[in-house]
Amino acid sequence: MMEQSHVLDEALKLLTGLDNDLTKRAHIVEYVREKGNIAIFAYGSLIWNPCGHVEEIIPNCLLNGYMKGFICQDFIYRGTKDFPGLTMGLKPCENSFVKGYLLMAGVHKLISFIEAFIKRETPICVDGTKMDIYTYDFLPIIMPDEKTIEWALTCVVNSNSQFYLPMTLSIKQQAQIISQAYGINGTNFQYLHNTLHTYRQLSIIDTFTEEMEELYAAVNIYRQYLTDYERRWLESFEKLTTKDERELAIELRKTNNILMRRQKLFHRTYSIEPIVTTKYNRMISV
Repeated sequence: MMEQSHVLDEALKLLTGLDNDLTKRAHIVEYVREKGNIAIFAYGSLIWNPCGHVEEIIPNCLLNGYMKGFICQDFIYRGTKDFPGLTMGLKPCENSFVKGYLLMAGVHKLISFIEAFIKRETPICVDGTKMDIYTYDFLPIIMPDEKTIEWALTCVVNSNSQFYLPMTLSIKQQAQIISQAYGINGTNFQYLHNTLHTYRQLSIIDTFTEEMEELYAAVNIYRQYLTDYERRWLESFEKLTTKDERELAIELRKTNNILMRRQKLFHRTYSIEPIVTTKYNRMISV
């Protein structure tokens, strides 16, 4: 168990927020040693697309004192550098609560479970820019019986990140972005659709549910007003099944957009009518 504790501590060092917090890591390691398992609180895409090596899923769990919303810019998974998408994050809020799942793993799958979580959640760099939108904490989660507390690793927004939106965008502003953005994991609309669909299926209701319903309706309206080309491209993109296919599609579209801009510039340059200078007869004084 001592060796496992050391491996767990080394793994936790890879998570932003825990990497430089020896005291918190020691608390997590000791808690896991006593309980014989570890939990992750899932409230967004982890609900409908959990990491690997999950042994138990406990729905209808509650985190008090936090709110969730589309407060994170994403230029990799659901957006690009040219057009960042929006993903959900948690931030402290006194009178709010968040409903979600607990993803659990016991002692025998502990390390593989944490490694799978880290592989999924560790931010990657693109062109030297790191998408450091999340930090990680160990928070008390209220179980379905409304009495028992289970501490769990939880993704919280990194308020120091350049991709954090401290001022929440309006429903209209969010809808304009989500209706058009896409990244290597799919369209931003798919992210919203899958999350809300899961919330509806499982009757998950918290302080963000009503706003998410309004946002979903607004996004559907905005998608109707996209150009035919834009709408068809997004619909085709949503049918792609692998990350490699999506990366290729994004690259091809980027190249195509550059060619189209050059073509438009070319036409503008050579369609300018020559300027005719009016000639005036010189007046001769008499």
